[in-house]
Amino acid sequence: MRPSFRIAVALLVPLALFRTLPVAAQGVSAPPARVEAAPDPWGRETPRGTVDGLLSAFGNNDMTAFAHLLDLSDIPEARRISESRRLGRTLERVLDRSGGLLPGYRLSADRAGLSGDNLGPDFDRFAAVLAEGTVTDLLLLRGEDEGRMVWRVAPVSLEVVRRLAPEVAQARYVTWLPARFSAMRIAGSSLAAWITLAALSVVALLIATVVFSALTWGLARLLHGGNHAATGRVIRDAWLPLALIGGGVLVQIGAFLLGIPVVARATLAPAIEIGTWLAIGWLLWRLVQTIGDEILLSMTRRERLGAVSVVSMARRFAKALVVALAAIFVSGSLGLDLTGWLAALGLGGLAFALGAQKTIEHLVGGLSIVADQPIRIGDFCQIDDVLGTVEDIGLRSTRIRTLDKTLVTIPNGDLSAARIENYAGRDRFRWLATIGLRYETTPDQMRAVIWRLDQLLAGDERIAEDHRARFVGFSASSLDIEILAYILASDFPSSLSIREELNLSVIEIVAECGASFAFPSTTVYIEPTHKPCSKMNSRKVSKPVTEA
Repeated sequence: MRPSFRIAVALLVPLALFRTLPVAAQGVSAPPARVEAAPDPWGRETPRGTVDGLLSAFGNNDMTAFAHLLDLSDIPEARRISESRRLGRTLERVLDRSGGLLPGYRLSADRAGLSGDNLGPDFDRFAAVLAEGTVTDLLLLRGEDEGRMVWRVAPVSLEVVRRLAPEVAQARYVTWLPARFSAMRIAGSSLAAWITLAALSVVALLIATVVFSALTWGLARLLHGGNHAATGRVIRDAWLPLALIGGGVLVQIGAFLLGIPVVARATLAPAIEIGTWLAIGWLLWRLVQTIGDEILLSMTRRERLGAVSVVSMARRFAKALVVALAAIFVSGSLGLDLTGWLAALGLGGLAFALGAQKTIEHLVGGLSIVADQPIRIGDFCQIDDVLGTVEDIGLRSTRIRTLDKTLVTIPNGDLSAARIENYAGRDRFRWLATIGLRYETTPDQMRAVIWRLDQLLAGDERIAEDHRARFVGFSASSLDIEILAYILASDFPSSLSIREELNLSVIEIVAECGASFAFPSTTVYIEPTHKPCSKMNSRKVSKPVTEA
């Protein structure tokens, strides 16, 4: 086989193997019409079981198994034993040199096979080979054998194997190692194949690491600074997962080009699949984290604090979705049938909902908080009797940093029903002060003080227009002036600074107008207890007593 032709094969066959994306709960179909009396001794009840049987027969050189795993119904009974051995060996050589088995997630573990594959109810794909310049699927056919419905290699695929037999060439790696390595067999394949596959894996990972590291570093440097700086950081964080994914692809292509036996490739395939799914999950996780950080940083710079909570919640949901999808795909690569799990979840949904009622309530409460946005991260607010700053709005609870620097965690379900007073949305702060002047203050002094206070409020651009200073009444020991104004400030500390300046100005105005502040005092009138002399009028003595 020419090198250019083998390179074309290496590119076409992996594409054929991976051309269908995995779908959760794939292979769900109606149960078979007839009930099996006993398990099939060859494990042919499902397409995955038949493929496992073929790999076992290849690795153990079990000639007897081929008669049960191949559908030889179109061959005379007298020749079936000999033909099964010949076709079994030919199928192995064809898969070794010209094709490969489908990934584990595409092999159904259901008795009825995959549904929706446009092959009919009794056919399933299990391998792909290059036949006459095109990639051809090899099929399994479901039929009756010894009273059981089993899956076997279809006669039409055996015909393809017969045509490809003359084109099978010797594997290249065999000529690179001593002959004794090819004679020694470990786990169903030669020692030479395992050595070659191990060396290929190391080289492929090194090549992928160097290539993707250089590419991402170059792109990050190219996009460094300016409007593309965020894109450069995203690319830089993605290089290691991309290197792992690329290394897995290179191992598969290299194993095919070198003619590594299908048994060795199938043994390594689950590890490559699982590593690929985990690397893809890791890549998506890092992209979600990095992109979320960039969006949060951008929203903070633009002071769009309302979007911070939404982005944080969306990032958590995206991470949870990535973990769930990775778990589903890894389970499929391990051969686990998720349909039973999904059915169990459906039957136990009501019990789960009842048992997790509070958790669901808090989750829905968190969604309502993010949607309605009564509070946002960074807001200073009062929730019932808790006063503090919102630090985080999570899926289940919200954390508040109090003025005492303690951390209060409030479940979102309780928070959605609580009374929330949010101070972060204020654009002004009320300044209400009542000053008392002494009763000795003259009307002219009172008018001067009020006029100066009005001028103070009107001349300060940090005070809103709706302000006043009025003489409002007589108290027990003072003449009261009420000052009402709104301080234009973006936060509470700034308003306190402005209020301090205004209070000092009030003290100066009162002093400059010749008035003084009153303090609580009491006047006590004392009369003598004995009667005065008849020739003298009674005398009233008053003595002010000051009370602190």
